[in-house]
Amino acid sequence: MMVFMHRPIRIVVLCLSWCLFSCETSEVPRSVQKPASILICEQASNRVMLMDSTMDWAEAEAVIWSWEPENDPFIKEDQKAWFRNLDDAKPVLDGIQIVVTASGGGAALIDFKSARAIAAVYVGGNPHSADMLPDGRIVVASSNGDSVSLWDTSSNEIIQKLELLDAHGLEWDRSRQALWALGGKQLKRYDYDPETARLKAAFAIDLPVTETSKHYPRHGGHDLTRIPGQDAHFISDMDHLWRFDCPEETFKPLAERHEMKMVKSISQLGRDGPVIVLQATELWYATGPRTLDESTIWHLPETRIYKARWWIPEDGEL
Repeated sequence: MMVFMHRPIRIVVLCLSWCLFSCETSEVPRSVQKPASILICEQASNRVMLMDSTMDWAEAEAVIWSWEPENDPFIKEDQKAWFRNLDDAKPVLDGIQIVVTASGGGAALIDFKSARAIAAVYVGGNPHSADMLPDGRIVVASSNGDSVSLWDTSSNEIIQKLELLDAHGLEWDRSRQALWALGGKQLKRYDYDPETARLKAAFAIDLPVTETSKHYPRHGGHDLTRIPGQDAHFISDMDHLWRFDCPEETFKPLAERHEMKMVKSISQLGRDGPVIVLQATELWYATGPRTLDESTIWHLPETRIYKARWWIPEDGEL
């Protein structure tokens, strides 16, 4: 099984053990359990796509699944502009649904089986990430809007909005029943009360200051992703990759690779699988993700991919 990059020398075999790990231990729905797949936000065609990680992405068969707001009958004509430049997508409810955000201001909840939206809302402020809370409500981070919004999909209303400078990343912490939110040069934790449907800021932790980060007065953290099977998260900023350990509430340089610029997303395939990043190589996008050591680089011709994550609806006990 080979993953092809249109570049001499860099054509690399994706280790069979990675795929076996995914097939045997992942909790991914059967429809996408084999082979290990990667969920991408592709802005040139404006699609969320699920890609076969073992194939040459230039082949049409590499596309396992896709969602296009332009061709979704649920998205009304005057709402289509909300979904310009899709920028994040995460599986929720064990992959039955996917939460999606777009720079055009929209957020949507997608039914995987039908590849159709079942809820959509205008949040504004350049939404960059979202996650689902245990009661089904959805939180959305807006970078230019400097906010975290709480969306009630049943009433289709934004019922709470909290200030968070340069909000970029959100992850629900099941073990703590709390929300981690990455914005600017801080990581914040919010506690959530489902009875009142309210988020409340608990505390904030400053990201490490480096010589390069001093040059970005506003911008800092970009992606926030839980490390499978560990009580820790990956964090990317403009120039570095970090590990945040939740119990100690500390940041450490990522051991596998610390210095790496413009990483828009980072994720790991299970406990021991490869870590992939979407590193912007052209302005804010790339034509595919790569492993941390850059031994494997996926390439989808004529695309603008903003984020790419391993498909991991449920990735551990934590």
